[in-house]
Amino acid sequence: MYKPSTFPKQKRPPTVFNQIEFEVEKRAELGQKVIALHRGDAYLPLPVQLQTPVPNEDELYGTGLNRYGSAFGDSALIEALLDKVRTHNKLPAEDIDSIQVTSGATSALHAGFTRILEADAEILTLAPYWSILRVVAAQAHVKLVEVPFFDGLAKDDSFDPATAMKPYLTTKTKAIYLNTPSNPTGVILDGVTLEKIGDFAKEHDLWVFSDEAYEDFIFDGSKHISIGSLPDMFERTISVHSFSKSFGASGIRVGYATAPAPVISELHHGVVGSHYQSGRYDMRMAWRGMQKFDDIVNTFKPDYASAWQWVRDNLKAEAMPSISGFYFFLKLGKNFENLSSMEKVFKMLDAGVVLSPGEYFGYDYSEWARLCFTIVPLDEVKEGVEKLNELLG
Repeated sequence: MYKPSTFPKQKRPPTVFNQIEFEVEKRAELGQKVIALHRGDAYLPLPVQLQTPVPNEDELYGTGLNRYGSAFGDSALIEALLDKVRTHNKLPAEDIDSIQVTSGATSALHAGFTRILEADAEILTLAPYWSILRVVAAQAHVKLVEVPFFDGLAKDDSFDPATAMKPYLTTKTKAIYLNTPSNPTGVILDGVTLEKIGDFAKEHDLWVFSDEAYEDFIFDGSKHISIGSLPDMFERTISVHSFSKSFGASGIRVGYATAPAPVISELHHGVVGSHYQSGRYDMRMAWRGMQKFDDIVNTFKPDYASAWQWVRDNLKAEAMPSISGFYFFLKLGKNFENLSSMEKVFKMLDAGVVLSPGEYFGYDYSEWARLCFTIVPLDEVKEGVEKLNELLG
């Protein structure tokens, strides 16, 4: 890395997402409206259930919120999460030692990458994938090996996960990362596909990091399946969940990981070494939400489903078959050929709508872009999609 004398003197450039937000704000000050559909977040307010004390709450938390709690997570929250992963995800978690509360799903993945994998280990990453995973992997000194996956799965009924992954397998391959429901595509992996991925992991003795942050938002009646619930998969799977999406509460920074107790023990060291424990106020808010889990999800789901349906019916661009999550991943077409990321962004900004460039979700996806339909109200989503249809011709 750097010595003090060789450390760069200039500031690092902002991310493309920082630049988009800066440009949107700057244009708003000049009276130019831009529909920003680039970031994966919720426009709806924090659910009232998270802000409302539960009658027996003081017995569990009392006046101890200013003190350290268990670095595994508050026991009341862990017990609620254990019941959830057993009943909802069908994970064979034995007891509370199979749960680690983390600072969002990001923290769970980072702890897994640093404590379960050695430096320079390679992770077969089913692409396109969540963009911030690159930063997490770099911080953990592991390497993402991108496997073009979701577009092939969507187009080819005979698509075979093992055939897709095998060419990327090396002696350094130690894990598979999958995200279902998928950010950025909105595609979900069905049971047959997950079984084939699991068989590949077992054949080559690989860990599986299963990112399930969008598990509660599927709009066509399909069912989410946790790969760790499949036969002989729990012992090699780190299942990662988050309240950022399910509760529309990305700001409270609470997530959790489920795995066999010895694996969680290792992840625990990673959590302690990075931030010690999640904030107790945040964990209390998450615990409140767990008491009314379905009510909170159903606060968001009808609104999101309406937006998803409208975009699916009216978006004129080619897109992967989104049935879940917050996104459509679409082709930008000829008007965007041979443009850099920021040239694409400015072309969209000038048209009054902006999406996230596809190359941030996988190096093979520069012809694509991600549209988020939950970040603004439906009338603005409609306006943005209409502008986008016109721009794409």
